[in-house]
Amino acid sequence: MVRALGRDAEQWLSFALKPLPETFRVSPHRPDRAWTLEQVEALGGTPLPWLPHGSAYTMPFARGRAPEGDAKRLMAILHETGRITRQEAASMLPVPLLDAHQHHLALDMCAAPGSKATQLAERLHPNGVVVANEPVSGRLNMLVSNRSRLGLANMVVSQHDGRHFARVPPPGFDLVVADVPCTGTATTRKNRDVWWDWTPKEGRKMFTMQVEIASRGANLLAPGGQLVVSTCSVDPVENEAVVAELLRRCPHLELLEITEDMLPGLVLHNGLTAWDMLDEKGHPVTDSSWPELHFFDASQLSPSDRVRTVEDVDQSMERTIETNLPKCKRLWHNDHDTGGFFLALFAHKADTGRTKAPTYHSRRERQRDTTEPIHLRPMPRTTSNSVVEADPEIVQQIEALYGWPLEEHSVWMRGKRLNIAPKTVRSRLFDPLCPTNKGDAWPGGTFHPLQTVHVGLPAFTLKKDSWRSRQESLYLYADQMTANVTEVDEDTFKELLQGWAPMVDAFVEHVGGPPMRTGACLIRCQVLGQMETISVWVGARVTLMIDRNEQDVLRRKLGLPWRSEEETE
Repeated sequence: MVRALGRDAEQWLSFALKPLPETFRVSPHRPDRAWTLEQVEALGGTPLPWLPHGSAYTMPFARGRAPEGDAKRLMAILHETGRITRQEAASMLPVPLLDAHQHHLALDMCAAPGSKATQLAERLHPNGVVVANEPVSGRLNMLVSNRSRLGLANMVVSQHDGRHFARVPPPGFDLVVADVPCTGTATTRKNRDVWWDWTPKEGRKMFTMQVEIASRGANLLAPGGQLVVSTCSVDPVENEAVVAELLRRCPHLELLEITEDMLPGLVLHNGLTAWDMLDEKGHPVTDSSWPELHFFDASQLSPSDRVRTVEDVDQSMERTIETNLPKCKRLWHNDHDTGGFFLALFAHKADTGRTKAPTYHSRRERQRDTTEPIHLRPMPRTTSNSVVEADPEIVQQIEALYGWPLEEHSVWMRGKRLNIAPKTVRSRLFDPLCPTNKGDAWPGGTFHPLQTVHVGLPAFTLKKDSWRSRQESLYLYADQMTANVTEVDEDTFKELLQGWAPMVDAFVEHVGGPPMRTGACLIRCQVLGQMETISVWVGARVTLMIDRNEQDVLRRKLGLPWRSEEETE
């Protein structure tokens, strides 16, 4: 395969099994981001030069191989508390290509485990929204976990087969990321099993699904919007062939040049214009043998081969596609000590005169008598697992309890959790009508037909008749909470972190504050010039409600040993 693509096989192999360095993104909206950068740089981290300074780092040790002791523990807690996100450097490339703005509605079609979806959500913070889609339940759980770990309120998690992703209200999505499933042939540095599992037929087998996912994303793209298609494969059948077929199926798309200024300093190679079809031993075969190849389809051929061998092909279109394919880019793993990657950037042509995504312009809709009122389908039934609007009485209770006016947000409930999200969720996904392909519509006031699993960020949980604030949301909203808060000095804060669980009356007397209500409350303290807020439970005693990792971050800031070290002593 590598030789067939014109690469030096020996040079490629010299990097193919070399362990990847540890790389990660730094969460941009954490109040203690400066402290995080200090910790990272003290461990020898250096910024990735082709991304905005301080947004991503590479470490002087291999992936998952941090030195034992302090460094390993620090890397673990920074990740687990959402201050950094471990992500392979090549995987960070699709999102920076997009012309993203903070009012945009974006879709990640194959989102789990969530590295690109969360990266895009961070970029659209606070008002833009990412619909992060994942069809597989087990992987969807990882996506939800990463959303909570990073404390991102501007994500909606859905569960659809990407090939048949549901409509959302017009005009569609402003941005779409289609990091489509692939054979992973560019991931040998972290997944050596690829050597044993891959044959050329595997790429041909993936081709149809990749095209269908990408074309569905293209048809959900609003005029003027952008679509990025990517894989971690070196196989042109999974890359350039998919791009070519997408251009054939979606005439509203324009392939954009990925220029040096989008990823400054990064060595990228032009997309291929010609490629061979390979047998199961990786050898090129002649056109007479193509039909004998497993999962072969003429759409997988290069434009020049299609012109030469396929009857009734649009030769002008094929020549245009061939001319445009170099606009795609490839990253080889020996160029920057990364994994390999493929990128293609598209735009919905704004000169089509359309104001909505192509999926809304169906033949059935055009045939409907436009003088008749649109027939509204009945509201879908809800279950205990459905995402619904929060009860206004509950919202008022929380506003009174924490002194936090919630009118700047949209507020949702799923079970006993109350979630906070931007108002964009209401204005773009929930309130408007959503037309069907039959000319009728789903009414406003429902996410249907979008199958939402989670909306926004869990901010409160009902526990023992008390609305408990959740730690993952406090970094975003703690400064807006003015009630049910007790301020303490640093010495008292240290004592609590070291296991002090005083009786309530003794604690109130100690801090000299007003009486504390029973149930969930907040404790606030100035640490390193920054206000830190944590949840506590007030019963007979005052006890912390934060996990061990968050406690260890606070201990680190206060010069205390790791909690695990104290437990060992």
